[in-house]
Amino acid sequence: MSTVCDTMTSLSTRAACRTALEALARRDVSRAEEILADPLAAEPNDPNLLYLWGNCALVRGDDSLALERYARALAAAPDFPAVLLNVGFLHRRHHRLVEARSALERCVALAPEDVAAWVNLVATYVNEGEPERGETVAREALRRHPRSALARWNLSLLLLEQGRYEEGFREYRHRFAAGVVAGPRFAPGAAPPRLESLDDLRPGDSIACHGEQGLGDEILFSGMLAECARMVADRGATLLLDCHPRLRRAFERAFDLPVLPRGPGGEPTGSPPDWILPIGDLGAFFRTRAGDFPDHGGYLVVDQARVAAIRRELADGRSAGTPLVGLAWSGGSPYTHGLYRHIPLAEWLPLFRLPATFVSLEYRETAGEIAAAVADHGVRLVDASGLAAAWDYDDVLHLVAALDHVVSVPTSVLHAAGAVGIPCSIVMHARAAWRECSADNRIPWYPRTHRRFVRGKAEESWRGTIERVASSLAGRLGAENGG
Repeated sequence: MSTVCDTMTSLSTRAACRTALEALARRDVSRAEEILADPLAAEPNDPNLLYLWGNCALVRGDDSLALERYARALAAAPDFPAVLLNVGFLHRRHHRLVEARSALERCVALAPEDVAAWVNLVATYVNEGEPERGETVAREALRRHPRSALARWNLSLLLLEQGRYEEGFREYRHRFAAGVVAGPRFAPGAAPPRLESLDDLRPGDSIACHGEQGLGDEILFSGMLAECARMVADRGATLLLDCHPRLRRAFERAFDLPVLPRGPGGEPTGSPPDWILPIGDLGAFFRTRAGDFPDHGGYLVVDQARVAAIRRELADGRSAGTPLVGLAWSGGSPYTHGLYRHIPLAEWLPLFRLPATFVSLEYRETAGEIAAAVADHGVRLVDASGLAAAWDYDDVLHLVAALDHVVSVPTSVLHAAGAVGIPCSIVMHARAAWRECSADNRIPWYPRTHRRFVRGKAEESWRGTIERVASSLAGRLGAENGG
């Protein structure tokens, strides 16, 4: 525990704080609160007690209450680094960047040895549309803490946002050491070594390219699998697939690669491979410059007969001959910029005025929102949740392949569209992750099919952005249908 100053906390209260800390370490919040109750009644303005009391609320998930208690602690001791760190963390989590940076900048000034404060400060710039300034802060963090994998991980994201792929993907390798990504399980014994360079391969070697992170990332990175397979084969080695189970059927069809054997519980079976290759590492091998991105129109293969059947079902009984347009209007979570990846359905009215059949690509429960849009605005939206929410992502890919166009916020659907070659309009906030960033209106991963529509930082509503999407889509659909 950080002590503010010896005169502020009595010996008996320090003992209570140590015991409460032990309880919190066990996640026994009730016991910690019980321990703190009497000392707080006797010393209600003791900053260390208030700090731990705030931590109790933090562990319970009550961020507002935690901030109230931390504010009281800072009123008693304004230069309490541990409190400033937690205040900055909470404001960052709720995208209150001014407040977050104010607290964290004070914290690193008071305690420059606190690597967690530096990492949190750098993270306030990731996916916030300020990568250049964030890079400066990240490099200062690394100057002070050169062994921080988390600082390097955040630096990688800031570099990739700027399209600086060579250094960005080099630093991106630190995601496992940073603890933000877990590697695959191999037992018994240690995992095989991670492949650093394709030149390390020898004839007869086997390499397991394993999935990581979310489905969208894995689909995006799989666009480099064919290149990797050719280079591995040229060296007389064998590339094995170890993808997410939800992607297995789609990847097996597209790449014709042997699959690393795993049991029904995900446990590895058989002999381990000679090397492992996280699929995200492919960027460092194959996408180090802007010119490395191919102008392809898709790389995952679908069953065209099944696509035709889905298309007939979606169009059945509806406006004959109108284009099929898929719509995904929500993505992410409260901790993955979900605030900037959700556009209420009522905001999409300019799009619904187009002569098209619209199909919901939402995998979450949206029946209430759809019902309200139908009742209030007469929105027509085909429910395709049986496919959009399917466990086997091959169903989602076939659904998307049956469409003429996709309109999506940043979510896995845009990667599904790119992978099967369906045009996609991405409607996004200026605060975006590196996957959707670009110097122009294209996305380098899907240059032939995808276009970005970025809401300006000063805009208060999505309406103007969506009107631009509708105007562009009207022309695009007309051109594609001979209009």
